[in-house]
Amino acid sequence: MLQALANSLSSPLVHAPLLFAILLMLSRTSLWGRNIYKYLAYVPLLWLWFCSLIYPSVMLIKPLEDQYPTIKLSSALWKKTDGIVVLACNHFDDDGLPFVSKWPQCTLQRNLHAALMYKEKPLPIYLAAGILNELDAKSQAQYNKEFLITLGVNPTDIHIFPQGHDTESEVAALAPHLVGKYIALVSSASHLPRAVEYFNLHHLSVLPIPVEHLSRKNVSFVLGIPNALSLYRSERAIHEYLGLIYQRYVK
Repeated sequence: MLQALANSLSSPLVHAPLLFAILLMLSRTSLWGRNIYKYLAYVPLLWLWFCSLIYPSVMLIKPLEDQYPTIKLSSALWKKTDGIVVLACNHFDDDGLPFVSKWPQCTLQRNLHAALMYKEKPLPIYLAAGILNELDAKSQAQYNKEFLITLGVNPTDIHIFPQGHDTESEVAALAPHLVGKYIALVSSASHLPRAVEYFNLHHLSVLPIPVEHLSRKNVSFVLGIPNALSLYRSERAIHEYLGLIYQRYVK
């Protein structure tokens, strides 16, 4: 329940107006500190504006994305591993869409990078996740397997475990099959700090392979104007910070 609530409230477009409404209501109904609540009510709106700007949103997500270094395809580091795990994200089961439009960026980049790694050195690939959406005909693991086969991965090298609906349950489904293995873990850069911790909890050794960066390595100060991309970047960062709090202090 707490996890679902955090997912719902991670967007500044949701929690900022909600906090504004609560504080404004308190400023009109509270028996004490009405003026304090009245002025505090504008803080969530300033936060929403802050999250919609380029530089602040980059600064929110950058500590997460920079926690693990980029591992190039030519690197010998990942080639020493025993296999590749690609964490699931999502898929649009719509036959009216072309192949590339059926995948959000998180899935597209994770799967594509895994396929490029496989082309460099054919290692077994491990996939998990069950049916994530009501309209899906197959598990997310099966969809991702079909993606990798389309890009030339040998089907016999893909091992799927169609259980799990989030990172925690995916790792639980994979863990029994990865005992004693050193794994290259492919996921979104901002997601890896939380994902790696789940693998550590199962005493599994992983090499993080970050993809889908929403910030650059070298950032210059540019505020720009409020925009949807910055709001999305902030939402992704807040989602991961809430996930880390849940993982470390609540779970």
